[in-house]
Amino acid sequence: MSEWNSFFIIIGLLISLGIYLVVQNKWIQVKHFHIKLPSSGKGLKGKKIVQLSDLHLPRQGVSMLQLVKKVALEKPDVIVLTGDVVDVRGNLPETKLQNLAQSLISIAPTYAVTGNHDANGGYLQEWEDILTTAGVRVLIDEAEWIEFEEDGFVLMGLSEKEDFDRAPRPILRGISLTEGMQQQPKILLAHHPELFEDYLMDLTKAPDLILSGHAHGGQIRLPFVGGLFSPGQGKWPKYTDGVYYDSEMPGNRMIVSRGIGNSTFPFRFNNRPEVVIVTLD
Repeated sequence: MSEWNSFFIIIGLLISLGIYLVVQNKWIQVKHFHIKLPSSGKGLKGKKIVQLSDLHLPRQGVSMLQLVKKVALEKPDVIVLTGDVVDVRGNLPETKLQNLAQSLISIAPTYAVTGNHDANGGYLQEWEDILTTAGVRVLIDEAEWIEFEEDGFVLMGLSEKEDFDRAPRPILRGISLTEGMQQQPKILLAHHPELFEDYLMDLTKAPDLILSGHAHGGQIRLPFVGGLFSPGQGKWPKYTDGVYYDSEMPGNRMIVSRGIGNSTFPFRFNNRPEVVIVTLD
């Protein structure tokens, strides 16, 4: 094989890799889960929750128009944003954030919690004001009753903390539930999946379903291995994608979204951005 042939092969491989990385970062996958919440009634059957996580505006990679269209096609009953809607590097992308919030609200009631990027950029109040003005309900250590046909579930939102390792336990202590809420199905929006066991410590608030993100799918995913690295979990992270169960409380599940955008590491490999659809059975 001549040196020129080798050169063209290498160039071809580099071009193919570049195309693959572009596709991996822009081609949105829609992933469906069917979940039965304990003690839920017929009024919840078939209701859809769309979860969007880790958009990292304005570094989201994917087209926001394409994303909103995919969400609208699912005809959700509720939309949830599970943190890192914006990226901490640079100024607050006010227009992009406002447009996204207004677009989602026009589709379905939308709820949001903070992630580390939302909380640590120095513009948390502006972030919350933009979302709230658009009609998004931001849950800051709060719970809200979501009603459907005389049925429903409790939606809890855990806010970002300065240091979760030093935060008082149980981790959900700041969220107040009425006695009636404690007996109802509960869904928790919480950015950090590595705290799965902590979310279940208080049995009066233990969520039946946790919707989380933050891990970016492990950034680079290998077949039969999974993600290689995640913020908050380091190398070979445990919680990066899909459904997880606690061995002592198997009825309490956590869904971790691979998210939409990227943070410090700019590429995804075998790890397409995703929209999570949860259908309640």
